[in-house]
Amino acid sequence: MKCSICDNKNKDGTSVEIYKCRECWNKQAHEYYLKNKEKLKKRTMLWKKNNKDKVLEDSRRYRKELKINALKAYSNNKIECACCGEKEIDFLCLDHIDNNGAQERREKKYGLGTSFLKWLKAHDYPASARLQVLCLNCNMSKRIQGSACIHKLNKISKAKQIRL
Repeated sequence: MKCSICDNKNKDGTSVEIYKCRECWNKQAHEYYLKNKEKLKKRTMLWKKNNKDKVLEDSRRYRKELKINALKAYSNNKIECACCGEKEIDFLCLDHIDNNGAQERREKKYGLGTSFLKWLKAHDYPASARLQVLCLNCNMSKRIQGSACIHKLNKISKAKQIRL
């Protein structure tokens, strides 16, 4: 079958009923969008207003997927706290190993939360970000202690007592 617009053969696998190749179809859809932008925006806003539960569920699913992918990337696909081994995803977060998160946010302007996860995904989860997966308890403990989680400090303290 040939495309009715550009006369190219149907190489992209679209069904026989469609007489347009994918490129022509997309071009026509984009032109329609540009001509009817306001109408389509109103229709989208109305749909979102009438389907709040679906919108919220899709948003939650999207954010959770972003978080899981980031956790996998910075834990070698073994999603758990690098300190205590906690595996509950809702308790896990990303931690800047060098305690320089605020400085990096100012320099790279990537924001917090979902915008940070989007930035990581867009930059293919860079190793230069020097992130690790910690549970919220270990992350807060590291922040309070100023250098390391209380678990690690206790292990060091116990090791010193054994040597003495």
